[in-house]
Amino acid sequence: MIQRKRRQTTRTPRADKSLTFSYKEVGALQKYMTEQGYIVPRAKSGLSQKQQRQLSKAIKQARHLALLPFTQTL
Repeated sequence: MIQRKRRQTTRTPRADKSLTFSYKEVGALQKYMTEQGYIVPRAKSGLSQKQQRQLSKAIKQARHLALLPFTQTL
């Protein structure tokens, strides 16, 4: 019988329900971005669906106003 490797799952800490995002808080937004400039998915960030939508909207606004880069230059 062939033994299959188990896929490791990681538990993500759940964020507060009162957590809100603003495009002006660049430091808080950078916690939810990768080094390449991608937005971290919900499975890794631990945010609710409503918070993830609010986060992505705030990041896109900050990018448009040049507070955050679209991509990181290497």
